[in-house]
Amino acid sequence: MKFKLDFLIIALLMVLNLFLLPSSSFWLIYPQNSSVLGSSEEKLGQYQHPLIPVVKPDKNPEIQAQNYILIDNDTNTILLSKNPHDKVYPASITKLATALTALNIYPLDEVVTVKQTYTEGQIIDLKVGENITVRSLISALLVHSANDAAFNLAEHHPQGIVGFISQMNSMTQKYGLIGTKFINFDGIHNSEHYSTVYDLAELSRIAIKNPIIKSTVKSKKITIADVDNKEIRILDSTNELLDVVSEIEGLKTGWTPEAGGCFVSLINIDGHYLISVVAQSPERFSDTRKIIDWAKQNIVWQPYSP
Repeated sequence: MKFKLDFLIIALLMVLNLFLLPSSSFWLIYPQNSSVLGSSEEKLGQYQHPLIPVVKPDKNPEIQAQNYILIDNDTNTILLSKNPHDKVYPASITKLATALTALNIYPLDEVVTVKQTYTEGQIIDLKVGENITVRSLISALLVHSANDAAFNLAEHHPQGIVGFISQMNSMTQKYGLIGTKFINFDGIHNSEHYSTVYDLAELSRIAIKNPIIKSTVKSKKITIADVDNKEIRILDSTNELLDVVSEIEGLKTGWTPEAGGCFVSLINIDGHYLISVVAQSPERFSDTRKIIDWAKQNIVWQPYSP
């Protein structure tokens, strides 16, 4: 009797899946995670496991960073790490959380009016009274690491900066980033503003699921303007490895005297995406190069085998 009932439930789900749901919601039975779906040439609905990264038994690279991690994006496998759960100061990597929070709150074409100047750290000199879109502020935030762009996104929140930062922390709690706490929107040093390289890697995995973030962080140079085209700014990326190391496709830099050099990188090796994080590094870009070279020599991807 139980077998018949289970069969009827499965049959009903399949009927609902095929006839009652719109085509964009086809995956009632199968997962929506694109990393485990087959190519467009495969039959719709065919389930395929991601390839599994396997690390060759070799010594770790000589990294100067006190904390680092390398993960496979599809499987979330840790491939290389040192002190991944120790507290670090994230500096401007914070702005990945700022961008995600802003994208969750505001439409891209919403106009923000600059109400006051903000002069701490790297800025793009936004002027009082200037009207600029959320899209432009997020672009300046991610590419040029503009602190005044972060400030205006936070200040635009209905409950002000406090409300915006509260939502940043709500997001970290939602995703189980228990080693992270945000006090501000731009990563200016505060001893109570901290994370771990593991959490920052997980934050990056979340961030690149957003197509706006993933495409923006690839940009070496951008041009933004206010809505009246009176203030036009050409901004360079703070990511020194873009267009230099072919495997690099973004993400975010950070530095303060207390945090040292920080860098989250999105790495593409033959179509396999990895995320590396280095923190407390005197040579963040050199360390990242060493991680990429190590990965190319020591990681192979194999079919999943139960």
